[in-house]
Amino acid sequence: MPTAAKLVGGILFFLVGWQAAEFTLLTFPAEMAATYFPLTIGLIGFWQGWMVSGTRAGQGYGAGIGNGMRVGAQIAFFGLLLFALRTMFQRAANLRYESPGEATIATIELFLEYLLQTVEIPHIWATLLIGGAIAGLLTEAVGRIWR
Repeated sequence: MPTAAKLVGGILFFLVGWQAAEFTLLTFPAEMAATYFPLTIGLIGFWQGWMVSGTRAGQGYGAGIGNGMRVGAQIAFFGLLLFALRTMFQRAANLRYESPGEATIATIELFLEYLLQTVEIPHIWATLLIGGAIAGLLTEAVGRIWR
């Protein structure tokens, strides 16, 4: 059931995800194409904002901040996982792996490699955690106003 808190949470976390993706683009090599990267991360933010933060609105402002930081971390997790899988499938199409196990291990290695790249730019995690806390707080406020 759509609610105002879910909509506001989705929109705010779309913006948080989009901005974090813009900072993440700074870690990409120059030859890497990232056409839909900010949009994809923004949509993950919308999905998580709607399903997690918007659904849990009404539990208190402390919980709203915690939910916002949780959603920020989930945006990072799902974004990293999605693009690690994307890279693995591109490599698998070029027959770079001998077995499914090797491809799975490569996905985990890519996930960790991408995670370490995000640590190089502190703006990424500041955006996800601080921006997430603010967005969670605003989602909580909207949840209290429009029940």
